[in-house]
Formats: sequence, C-alpha cells, structure tokens
Amino acid sequence: MNRMLRSLALTALSIAIALMDGCQSSGSGIGSAQLVDITPAVVEGTWALTDSRNDTFNVILREDGSATSTWSRGTDGAMGEQGGWSLRNGEVTVRWTDGWVDTIRLGRFGYENFSYGPSDRDANVPSSFGQAVKILDDGNRWVGVWSTTSVDKASQEAELFICLASDGAAVKSIDAINTGCWQLQQSGAAIYWSDGWFTFLTHRDDGVQGQSWAPGTDRTKDPTGTHLWTEVTE
Repeated sequence: MNRMLRSLALTALSIAIALMDGCQSSGSGIGSAQLVDITPAVVEGTWALTDSRNDTFNVILREDGSATSTWSRGTDGAMGEQGGWSLRNGEVTVRWTDGWVDTIRLGRFGYENFSYGPSDRDANVPSSFGQAVKILDDGNRWVGVWSTTSVDKASQEAELFICLASDGAAVKSIDAINTGCWQLQQSGAAIYWSDGWFTFLTHRDDGVQGQSWAPGTDRTKDPTGTHLWTEVTE
C-alpha cells in the first residue's frame, strides 16, 4: 500500500477530538507518558501518530512483537496494517508487510516517529516524520483492527473489518458509506455509522460481542444481528 508523506513538519501532536454530532469519545482522551528512555515496558501499548493530512492513526505494539496499524488509507482499507517490532539502542523499529518501516525514539521535543518507504530505507532518508504519543487511558482497549461478520442481509454474511482509532474515528470495509465515529461508554463502546447503522460492543467471557441495528430500527428492541468480534493481530 502507498503511505506517501505523512507529516512534513515536526509539530506538537494535538489530539483535539472534534467529531460529528457529538461523537466525541467520552472519557477516552489521550495522555502522554512521562518522557523516559524507551524500554520494552514503554514500547508495549497503543501509540498515536498523524499522517500527511494531520489525521490521527494508531500503532498497537504487543508483548509478542506483533504490530497493528489503524492507518486505513492504503489499498487494504479498514484491514489496516500488520507487522512486527523490535527494540535496539532505545529505538523502536516497526516493519510492515507492505515494506514500510516506522521508527519511534526519544528526541529533543518528545517521542518522534520517522517513516521510511521501501525505496528510502537503503538511503536512510525518512519519507516523513512527526511526533508519537503514547496513549494511557482506558479507551485504548477498543482501539485497533477488528474482524467480524456482517449482519446486513445484503452482504450475505460477508467478512467485515473495522478500524477504531483513538480520536473516535471508525472505518469499515463494506458499504459505500463506510465511515463513522465511536464513543466509549460505561458498559462498552458505541459506533455510530454515517449510513445509519449502529453497533454496540461489549466484553463477554468468550470475547467481544457486537450488536448491530439497521438504519431506522428501534434500538430499544432486539438488534438486527449479533456477532462476535475478533481483534486482528496478524
């Protein structure tokens, strides 16, 4: 996928969540960790970066060395990006399956991110750069790429991928209008899709359950469909 220039200036990352119709994520603000040298304990978790349009996307770095990105502007869309990370001499290197490489390190103005396209790595010249912010709040448990099955009869039980970003943005892999916003609530997470669908996520013993209501249906009554959601980690 083609992730051309993200941020062309090293600016302070400002995550001021301003979403449509009051879809600001309640209680899911972003806080930065105390700036300390990068260790595995600092690396693991969810990071917020910005692309060339100054839109927020996230990188989830896991203890097992796997990595997922919610960047959905590439050819894979809401499937995001998958890869792996390593730590050496205080610098995190994330290698994505499309050939791109991201690095995160502690710089003069905080944690910095440098992105290298496949043709730029050998020259050691970054394709783009910007700041990286570690997310600390409870809302990050919903941030990432998810897989489920569509409950819309028109989709014939098609596999569905969903990206949920820390700024409240949501993107799905089906339907002509495939964007929306999500909101952290006390009992789970609510997704308001721009095409009128509504989804509510809750944690269950067997995983994450998603209940979806079709446009125009009464949300106080039974959902249009219910499916398990699985986080995409590879």
